[in-house]
Amino acid sequence: MSVDPHVDPVYDPFAMPLQVTTKIGPNPTMEERCNKVMERHRSLKAMKAPWLYTYQLLGEFIMTRKQDFTIHITPGMFLTGKIFDSTAPMANHRLASGLLGALWPNSQRAFCIHAPQSMPKEVRESSDVKDYFERCSHVMSEVMDDPKSGLMLALEEYFYDQGAFGVSGIYVKENESVNAEVPLQYVAVDAKKITIAEGPDGFVDTCYIEREMTFRQVVQEYGLASVSQYIRDGFIDGNRQEEKVMVVHAIEPRADRQIIGGFGNANLPIASIHIEVNQNHILRESGYKKMPVFITRFWKTMNEVYGRSPGMEAMPDILEVNEMREASIVAVEKLLNPPLLVLSDGSLGGQVINTSAGAISVHNVSGRIANSNQKPIEPLVTVGEMKDTYLEIERLQQIIKDNFFNDLLTDLNNTSRMTLGEANIRNQLRGQSLNTIYARQIGELFSRLVERTFDILFKQKKLGVLPNSPEARQRGAWIIPQAVAQLMASGQEAYKIRFVSPAARTMRSEELTGIQQSLTAVANLAGVVPDIMDNIDTDEAARLIVELTGAPMSIIHGNDVIDALRKNKAAVQQQQASLAQQEQSSLIAKHTGQAAEAAVKAGLPIQELFGNQQQNAQVA
Repeated sequence: MSVDPHVDPVYDPFAMPLQVTTKIGPNPTMEERCNKVMERHRSLKAMKAPWLYTYQLLGEFIMTRKQDFTIHITPGMFLTGKIFDSTAPMANHRLASGLLGALWPNSQRAFCIHAPQSMPKEVRESSDVKDYFERCSHVMSEVMDDPKSGLMLALEEYFYDQGAFGVSGIYVKENESVNAEVPLQYVAVDAKKITIAEGPDGFVDTCYIEREMTFRQVVQEYGLASVSQYIRDGFIDGNRQEEKVMVVHAIEPRADRQIIGGFGNANLPIASIHIEVNQNHILRESGYKKMPVFITRFWKTMNEVYGRSPGMEAMPDILEVNEMREASIVAVEKLLNPPLLVLSDGSLGGQVINTSAGAISVHNVSGRIANSNQKPIEPLVTVGEMKDTYLEIERLQQIIKDNFFNDLLTDLNNTSRMTLGEANIRNQLRGQSLNTIYARQIGELFSRLVERTFDILFKQKKLGVLPNSPEARQRGAWIIPQAVAQLMASGQEAYKIRFVSPAARTMRSEELTGIQQSLTAVANLAGVVPDIMDNIDTDEAARLIVELTGAPMSIIHGNDVIDALRKNKAAVQQQQASLAQQEQSSLIAKHTGQAAEAAVKAGLPIQELFGNQQQNAQVA
C-alpha cells in the first residue's frame, strides 16, 4: 500500500488505543472472537501508520533489505538503485556487530546466575548453593549457544533493526514437543511485522505479530486438523501448497481480553491467540505466565510507543552525502569524457566525432579558422575543482559514522603513542559514553530474555528437581538445594542474574579500579600500621575482583571449602610448631648430655654445671 505522510491520521498520545465497537455475548462464536482481536489489531495499526513513511525512507538508505513499508517489493528485486554512498548501511553493520560483541559475545561470557541477597550469606556462599547456580549457568549457556536455538541469528537481526528503525525484539518460543531438538527457540521480530502497546510500567505488554505463511508452513506449524477448511483443501490439493495467507499472533494481558471478550487459557495472565486472517479462523489458543516477546526501543520520546534510532538522527546527513556522491559521479564522468566544443565551420568526416581511445577524426577547416589559432575541436570545461567536494563528502561520512557510534565501538586508531594507563583511561571513557545504550538494552531485552530462558528450562526440569518431588527419587537426579527450593516454594526471588559481558564490565570499571587502588594503598600502609589490614574483607575483595574482571565465578571456592582449607592449614601450622618445639627440646637435651659428659671427664661437679645452665636459661 502507499502511504502519504500528509494524509496519515494524526497520532494522539492521550487517545485510548483500545476502541470497543463490537459487542459479543457470553458464548461468542469463533468469528466474533476473531473480529474482536482483529479490531484491536486495526486500531494499533492506525497508531503505527505515521511511522511507515519514515521506516520506508530508513529502509531505502540504511536497511536496504527492508523497504516494503509503503511499497510492494518483489522477491529478487534490485533494492540499492537509489544509493550512491554506502556509508550509512556499513555504519549500521558496525553498530550491530559492536553492540552484539559488547553485550552478548556468547552466553558464557555474557551472564551468570547466582543466589539472591535475601539468602543468608553463609548459605548463599556454601558449596552446594554455589555449585547449583554454576551448573544452572552452564546448562543455560549450552542451550542458548546451540545454533539450533537461533539466538545469535536473532540477535544479529535484532541489532540491525535497532540501528535502522529503533524498534525490534526477540520472541522466546518454548518447544513443548517431547521430540524437539532444542527446548526453546529465539526469533527476531522487526518493525515491519509488529504492532505494539505499552503497559503502565513503560514496557511493551501487547504485541501483534504478522506472518505471511504458505499453506505448507501453516500446516507444518499448526497441524492439518487445526487449520481452516480453505487451507486444508489447498494443502491436500498439492498444487496450492505455496499459496500464501496472513497469520496474526496476538499476545496481550489477559485483563484486556476479560474486558472485551476473553480467550485462551484463563489460568495464565498473558493471552495468546493465532488467527488465520482471511478466514477468521483461530489456529491456536494458549497463554503464558510472563510476556514471551521482548520489544526494545533504542531511544524513546515521551508519549511515543515506537522507538527512534541512530539512523533517524543521521538521515539529513545521509541524504546530503548521497546527493553529493551522485553529483560527484556525474562530475568525474564529465572529467573523464568531457563534452566537446566543435566550431560551426569545421567539417568532420561523416559529421561524426569519434571520441574513443586512439580514434582519428578527419576534418576540413576553411575561412577564419585557417588563419587563426582556434582549435576546431576542444573540451568544453563544465566541472570546477573537486577537492572541496571530496572534503565535504568525507566530513559528512564521518558525521554519519559518529551518529552510529562507530568511533566508540570500533576505534582502532593507533597513530598516537600512549602509555598503558592512558590507553586504559581512553577505553574506559569510550565505554562510559555508551553506558546509557548498554543500560537500556540490558533492561528492556537481555535481563528479561535470560529470565524467560530460566523459567522455560526450569519448567522442563532441566535445571534440577525439587527435593520432595517424585523425580527426586530417581537415581542420579539433580536435586535443587533445600535453601533454594524454600525460596521457590514461598514465591520469593530464588536467583539473580549477573551480567559479565564486556559492556557490563565497562559499566562497573570504576568499581574495579577503586578496589585495586584501595588494596594497593592499604597494603603499602600495612608496613607501617600492620593492624590496618583488619579493615579489609579480603574474601569479599577477591570475589568482586573475579566478578568485575569477567573471570568465571567457578574459580572461587565456597565458604565451607575455604573454612576447611583454613582449618587444615591451621592444623598443619600447629603440627609444624609442635615438631619444631620437640626438635628444640631434643637439641637442648642432647647439648645437656654432652655438657654433663664433658664435666665428668673434667672432674667438675655436675650439680653446679646444671645450676649454671638453668640460670643461663632463665636469663635467656
